[in-house]
Amino acid sequence: MGVVEIEILGRRYALRSDRPPEHLKAVAAFVDGKLRELAGGRPGSVQRDHAILAALNIASELFHLKRQRTQTARTVDDRLGDMVALIDEALLEDAEVGEASVDTQTLIR
Repeated sequence: MGVVEIEILGRRYALRSDRPPEHLKAVAAFVDGKLRELAGGRPGSVQRDHAILAALNIASELFHLKRQRTQTARTVDDRLGDMVALIDEALLEDAEVGEASVDTQTLIR
């Protein structure tokens, strides 16, 4: 577990983490940006309420991305299921006709 120094609103923090230093620095820069945005670009004016609002904004983005990922996974699963059904149908037709190969052009839609 390494120690990584980050900076948020001009204050330095030493973090112990198994995460790569680049990841921690990117996260710190993101949080710093959110806090500065909420404080109108004046780091000295950041208060606890700004930190709470930044945390809420970040959590909201996280929830939105998780919901998007779930929806995308469902769409991919549905499309894969459709493709498997088409392949099964083509193989069944080939078996009935006695053909040994499948015309892949008819499977791609």
